[in-house]
Amino acid sequence: MRETPLGDRIAAIRDRLTPAERKVAELVAADPGAVTGATVASLARGAGVSEPTVIRFCRALGLEGFAELKLSLIRAEGGAALPPARQIAPGMPPAEVAGAVLDGAIAALDAARRALDGDLVARAALALLRAARVEIWACGASFAAARHLEGGLMGLCRGVAARDDGAMQAIAAAALESEAVAICLSRSGADRDVAEAARLAASSGATVIAITRPRSPLAAVAALTLPCEANEGEVPGNPGTLLQLAIAEGLASTAALLAPPGAAPRAARIAAARRERRITPERT
Repeated sequence: MRETPLGDRIAAIRDRLTPAERKVAELVAADPGAVTGATVASLARGAGVSEPTVIRFCRALGLEGFAELKLSLIRAEGGAALPPARQIAPGMPPAEVAGAVLDGAIAALDAARRALDGDLVARAALALLRAARVEIWACGASFAAARHLEGGLMGLCRGVAARDDGAMQAIAAAALESEAVAICLSRSGADRDVAEAARLAASSGATVIAITRPRSPLAAVAALTLPCEANEGEVPGNPGTLLQLAIAEGLASTAALLAPPGAAPRAARIAAARRERRITPERT
């Protein structure tokens, strides 16, 4: 079933919008291309409204938030969310396969970059820095990004641990309290163990941050969702893991920039411990 064009959806709800929300609607309709490069704050300034008004407008459209609005606009421009630039299939010359994989990754990263909400990433990073404990949960191919994020946050945040075992995720979730943060990674957002652990963590009062597909079961229980529109399944050329790694690195880098001075000694000790365990050439 084809999605209703965003312009038609805006027109259909215009009479139900508040005067402030209509200002946002008019700005989006007038220059949708500019919105794909905006943030919540810059769009609010441009429309002369508050940031919550922008979010309310997005939800009036049936969207989860600003990031999903940007994704809708990108699709409307013809910038497909994912599939690879060239499908890898039997018959493709072997010499072209690696290039096709990179082309698909570049297209996926470009779409993700235009849909990125930097304000949302900054909010997620601040939540991590304030947390007394940070749990990172994933399964399957998503665990590579979880381990990468664990390494990036280890010197910045307290009590960082990545887990891919469903039973341990559930036990950890049940033990969390309100000062904890759980980061959940899932391409589909429907991985049973991760989604259930996220639900348990949220019910315990912890803040749940999801790196996943919007409008998924996992996104539904998360306080903050960093959209990752990755194809499901282990198909050749799938850039899903790369997207998760890139978003995870962006989150960790934002946290590093915002980290208080007190985090520097801890990060330095961890870096020194890593250096001591590297293999170095013998000197003669």
